[in-house]
Amino acid sequence: MNSKLLFILGLIALTNAASVANVNAAKTYQLIRGFGGINLPDWGVDLTDAQRVTAFTNCDGCLGFTVLRVYVSDDSNAWKKSVAVAKYAQQQGATVFATPWNPPASMCENFSSGGRSGKRLRYDKYGDYLNHLNKFLDYMKSQGVNIYAISIQNEPDYGQEWTWWTSQECVNFLANYADKIKTKVISPETFQYNKQYYNDILDNAKANSNTDIFATHFYGTQRSQMDFPRLENGLYPRELWMTEVYVPNSDHDADLWPEAVDVAVNIHNALVVGGMNAYVWWYIRRSYGPMKENGQISKRGYMMAQFSKYVRPGAVRVDATEFPANNVYVSAYKNADGTLVIVAINNSNDSYAQQFTVSGKTIKTVNRYRTSSFENLALTKNLALTGNGFWAQLNSQTVSTFVVS
Repeated sequence: MNSKLLFILGLIALTNAASVANVNAAKTYQLIRGFGGINLPDWGVDLTDAQRVTAFTNCDGCLGFTVLRVYVSDDSNAWKKSVAVAKYAQQQGATVFATPWNPPASMCENFSSGGRSGKRLRYDKYGDYLNHLNKFLDYMKSQGVNIYAISIQNEPDYGQEWTWWTSQECVNFLANYADKIKTKVISPETFQYNKQYYNDILDNAKANSNTDIFATHFYGTQRSQMDFPRLENGLYPRELWMTEVYVPNSDHDADLWPEAVDVAVNIHNALVVGGMNAYVWWYIRRSYGPMKENGQISKRGYMMAQFSKYVRPGAVRVDATEFPANNVYVSAYKNADGTLVIVAINNSNDSYAQQFTVSGKTIKTVNRYRTSSFENLALTKNLALTGNGFWAQLNSQTVSTFVVS
């Protein structure tokens, strides 16, 4: 009996054996735009030069982020605050997009209706608001930053501290003004994947035509709420972006383990169930974020890095057995360079000897990167191959990324 077989039998004897995880590299789903977060100097959180490198390059000890969200201030004098980090991220190849929270105060009015009270954009100021967004785009372009896309409003369905919009108000703006915005247009970014907003946009031919990207936040959004077949079934071929979240909370330290594994599960659900093309965290640097206040990557950050460093822009998600064992999540992606990336999350208290089989690609080598309570992207090179597949140990409460070439 050869040593490879003895090794595999030993794994099975020592741990539970999961069902086979089959990966079909020939069956593809959505394009992956990338992963990232927001830099928000207007609210006192601005990345330093060193932290920009950590966030937006893919060096050892870096996050490999490829998406940056920036804030559209209602005060044009504050726009300069966003330039430096946006310019750096763009130079590294990141997609930069923008989100407004409020129009300038002169365009707003107070209102009270249907149990809501707050401020909203005056109906006679929609044209002025369009000009405000375009002036921001022009300014950023003059500073060397090309904004890939811009949203019309952050969380219009929440609006307790910023501007309320009803779904029909969003539809009216998109239908009658959005075609004049000087870049790609992102839908309103609802707080909790509020499907009414998106259905109303889809039901209006002009608003639908003028919306290039549909975006949502995932605060409190459960796995069962992430699916939206009307936007995923090909009748409306637009990208879907998850543009803000923190999970599971903002009052715990980001290094708390195994709580941090919830971040990896949330990303998995967003990509596999929600069919999202991009996954964007809230603050990049925060005590509960991917980068801690001292600039070090947190355990939550390493959960993002298990995806962001290896699933690169232009990758496509491919078919994989999602649940080979209880609380074991598997997803797979094919990069533009031909490498296959498999992410396996063991969010259970049991360890498993996991068999992976691959079709649609010939395997030459498999390297594993694993994060656990005591490891951060720990590398194991050249896993043993068995035919066109391999076995790997999935320890409890760990995340493993397999790069298959």
